[in-house]
Amino acid sequence: RAMNAIPVADEDSDDLPLVRVRCYARRALHWRLDVAPLCAAYAAAFGAYALRPELEEVAVVGTPCIVLAHLLLFLATHWSVRVRCATQLYACPPARASLVCAEPASGAPRLCPLEREAAAPDAFFFTYHKRKYLLGAAGKGGGSPAFRKP
Repeated sequence: RAMNAIPVADEDSDDLPLVRVRCYARRALHWRLDVAPLCAAYAAAFGAYALRPELEEVAVVGTPCIVLAHLLLFLATHWSVRVRCATQLYACPPARASLVCAEPASGAPRLCPLEREAAAPDAFFFTYHKRKYLLGAAGKGGGSPAFRKP
């Protein structure tokens, strides 16, 4: 679930605030959308090539297409945070999350590690552009994370 991120303003900075913050956890390897469908496609192409001689031409043409799609998806996950979030991560509450996708008012979103506050077990924080944002009790219900100077 998306959380609004309107941090407390810092007097000596003119940075734009975060517009949206989403908490994510990593998918298991066999549930990732950049692995499981492509493994099934590779298996189908190999099965068509090995077991059905009449489908050999389809397999010979289809396998390079699958490899090309796999390569493009691999590159897209490195170029785009949104594609990486959609294929390799799933949205979850802060208690289960390991990453935060912080989206500024202008510019590209960024994945930041979510860490637990030592003093409060239900308070979480992440660092974005050398600023510490807290996701405490307000972050659970979709509230705004607070900004705190490091």
